[in-house]
Parts: sequence; C-alpha cells; structure tokens
Amino acid sequence: MEEIKKNKVSEYLKTHINDVASYGGLIFCILVFTIIPPFFGENIWSQAKLANIISNVIVTALLSVGAVFVYSLGNMDISIGAQIRVYAMLIVLLGNVTGSLLPGILISAAIAIVIAIINGGAGQVLKVHPIIPSLVFMMILQGVSSIAYAKLGSRNITLRSVDFSAFKSTGLMVLVLVLETIVVSYLFYFTKFGKNARAIGANALAAEQCGINLLKFKVISYVIMGVMVVVAAIFQMGYTGSASDSTGTGFEMNVMIALILGGMPLSGGMRSKVSCAVVGSFTYSILAVGLPLIGVPTNMTFLIKSIIFIVVVLFTCRKKNGVLPR
Repeated sequence: MEEIKKNKVSEYLKTHINDVASYGGLIFCILVFTIIPPFFGENIWSQAKLANIISNVIVTALLSVGAVFVYSLGNMDISIGAQIRVYAMLIVLLGNVTGSLLPGILISAAIAIVIAIINGGAGQVLKVHPIIPSLVFMMILQGVSSIAYAKLGSRNITLRSVDFSAFKSTGLMVLVLVLETIVVSYLFYFTKFGKNARAIGANALAAEQCGINLLKFKVISYVIMGVMVVVAAIFQMGYTGSASDSTGTGFEMNVMIALILGGMPLSGGMRSKVSCAVVGSFTYSILAVGLPLIGVPTNMTFLIKSIIFIVVVLFTCRKKNGVLPR
C-alpha cells in the first residue's frame, strides 16, 4: 500500500512539475520576504510596500493574462513595452487637449488591433518566425516615441486636464484584473477558440490538418493581447498620471519571466494555463519589491531574478532529448 502511495506521489509530481514549481516558488517567496525584511527594519506587507506590490502585479498580470493565448501558440510579442510607451503618451497628450481620456484610449485600441492583426498574420502569411513582425514594430514604435518626445522638448509629460485618481484605486485595479482573468479563463478553457489555440501550440501541422484555421486563431489571439496591452497602458499611465520616454521599458521581458515563473511552457500547447500568468506575476512582483528590502543592490536584483528564471526554465521546460522544448 505504501509503495502504491509513493508511486502515485511520484507520478503526480512528474505530471504536475510545472504547477509544483510555480506555486512552490510563490509560497517560498512569500515566506522569505515575510520573515527576513523585518530584521532590516522593513515590512513587505506595510501599506506603502503592499500598494507598490499591487501596482506592479496589476500591470504585469494584465499583460500576462492577455498574453496567455499568444504564448499558448508557442509565440511571443516583444513589442509590448514600446506599445505601452506610445499608448500612454497618446492618452496623456489627447487627454490634455480634449479633457477626456476616451479619445486617446480609442485611438490606442485601434492602433493596437492593427498591430495585432499584422503581428498575428504576418508570420503565417509570409512564412517568417512570429517574433520578427513584433521586433519590427518594437523598433518602429521606439522611433516614433523618441521623435515625439524630442518634438515636445521633454522626456516626461503630465496629465493635467483629467482626474486620474480612480486608476490609483486598489479596488478598481483588482476588480479589472479579476474580470479580465474570468473572461480570458472562460475563453481559454470552455470555448472552441481556447482549445484550438492550445492545439496549434501543441502541433501546428496536426491542427491545420484537422481543419483549424491557423491564420484566424493566431490573429484573434494577438488581438486579445493587443486590447489587454491598452488596458495595462491605461493603468500604468493612470498610476503616475504621466508618460515618459521610459514608460513600458522592459515589460516584454517582465511578461515572459512572469509566465515562465508561473509554469507556462515556452512551446505553449496543452499545458498552458491562465493561472501561470497570475501566479507568475505575483512571484515576479514580490521579488521585485522584496529583494531591495533585504539589502540587495538594485543592479544585483536583475542577476538574482535571472538565476531564478534560468532554474525554473531548466526544471519546467526540460525534455528528455534537450533543455528547451524547441
């Protein structure tokens, strides 16, 4: 009987290694940064630090949950950070001119959908790696934002004509994240679209031979992420009430790291889960806020997070014949 139990535990660990690693990592981070920081005179769960964690979690999680469909395909979009920079700038500029955030949000959403359609369709139509179109857009948007800020004569612009205090509300941020997670989870787990997206990530050729329209599902996946990028840009801009030439910097890597820390396989497929985005975002944000509290220099935090990231990748993405899925 005991041998049977051991075999069941062993089999469960093999089957759910991603979940064990991701949830275990989150619990470990919570315990470590709850116990150690007080010895340094800091408390990670103080009101100020908790607000910082939540603001970090919300923006990263909004992006990560929105990116689940794209990552389930085995793809990624590295233009996210540049998109946020441009959208935040548009929302602030048009908000100051019109006295409303709506024009900037609508224009940003339209641009995001166009970029998503191109990012999602170009790889399939032109037969190039899906990351190439997003790389092109990253450079284009970085150039556009650089020129715009140079013309404005300032590296930072402040929202003056609109009340943005609502976007600092913890309740609103959490509510939006919960609603997004519920909607994305429903689409991902309980609709044909979600099942087909995972099937494409598992084996695109087999999915196509089964009659799945790869172009259609890839484009829709990128459109979903594009809309979520705009939502994240609104909260990123609203939390500070400003936009700058550094807004959104590194978010594309934050999303990838958060998803991997949450147990998302790099190759996508049937093991992809929405929970990976939420768990990974909390883990990443606690690391970002907690490491400086225990005296780790800022430049060293990146090294530590990189080491943790590599370890998680090696444990969760390993195959019998190699380290990475592909």
